[in-house]
Amino acid sequence: MNQDIFGNLILITSLLCGALFFILYLVSLVWVYSDAGKHDKTGCMWALIVFFTWPFGLIAYLMLRDQIVKL
Repeated sequence: MNQDIFGNLILITSLLCGALFFILYLVSLVWVYSDAGKHDKTGCMWALIVFFTWPFGLIAYLMLRDQIVKL
């Protein structure tokens, strides 16, 4: 009986953590898209970078968002 309660507790906790990370992922995508537009950068490009490389793309955006990058 206690094993069932412990198993259910682990399942619920892992589902809540997964949902929290998914919400954080979506919020960071929306924020990067809107913030890039405010800094005269291409929001769609940065959103795609963050989409495919999260969380490393988010860290890169935070480091490079105020810098002028010439390609």
